[in-house]
Formats: sequence, C-alpha cells, structure tokens
Amino acid sequence: MQIVKKIQVIIILFLLLNYNISQSFGADDYKPKTVINGSGLKIPRMVSLKSSLVFMRTGPGKEYPIKFDFKKIKYPFKIIAEYNNWRQVETFNNISGWIHTQMLSSLKTGLILKTTLLYQSPLKLINPKAKLLPHLLVEIKNCNTEWCKVEIIKNNTYIGWVKKDLIWGATKNNIQ
Repeated sequence: MQIVKKIQVIIILFLLLNYNISQSFGADDYKPKTVINGSGLKIPRMVSLKSSLVFMRTGPGKEYPIKFDFKKIKYPFKIIAEYNNWRQVETFNNISGWIHTQMLSSLKTGLILKTTLLYQSPLKLINPKAKLLPHLLVEIKNCNTEWCKVEIIKNNTYIGWVKKDLIWGATKNNIQ
C-alpha cells in the first residue's frame, strides 16, 4: 500500500513539473533553478557564438518569442542555467535569454572592459604591442591567475597578454 502512495506522489510531482514547464510564460519568466536534463558541466561557465546570426529567446524553445538577435560570431556569453538542449545565457551588460546549444561553442572569448594595453609578456610591461579599446572581442588562449594570453584578429593578427580583470569572460576556469 505504501508503494502505491509513493508512486502516486511521484506521478503527481511529475505532472505538476510538466504542467509548469509547458505553460506560456512572459519574457524572462522561465527560470529553472539551475539544470533540468542539462549537460552536467559546471554553471556558470563561458561559451561563445558559432554563427554570425543567433536568436536569443525569452524561454527554452522555438515557441518562445525572439528577445534579441546577435550578429557577431564568437560573441561571449555566460551560461547561467540549462534546460535540455537550451542554455540560459547572460551578456556582459546583463541581457539574458535562451539560446539553443547548436548555436554555442566552447571557444573561449571575451570583451575588453576598458582601454588597456596588449603586452608581449606579462613579465615585461614595456613596449606594448597594441592599445585595446572597450568592447573589443578577443579570443582567450590561456590565463594564469592575473594575466590572459589573447589573440585579436583585425587587419593584422595580434597575440599578447592583458590583465585578466580587464576581460569580461576570463574566469578561473580559463587557467591552464
């Protein structure tokens, strides 16, 4: 008899969970605690865009309205929640929404937060290689506790070192 009651409770909880998830929510209303059937990877973590046009939605599914479109390949995001194949992400200026995993890459990129210099080495802070302006997209090659080696591709390719705290997207997970 107790087994039957336990099964009934499990079925009721399952139905309630499915009912709540399938409801139509307004913008930003759908926020799971952390993970429902996710990847098993750590949250938060950084990712970037695979494509030059990606839609951010208000919820985890194509039936949710498009909240924002991003047109910059390799643009960085912080994953803050997961639901099946959808990731709730946040930008450096706190825009959040949902993007399908097929649109995301594990390539580590970041944005320069304020004007800074690119150095050849974190040990010799002389003869800077370039001046980096705010919101410049950089590819993060590796980091130590204070500095990150980055690559910038514009007219030329620049590789050098920047203070880690000046890059949005450089986390303790970037240490190699």
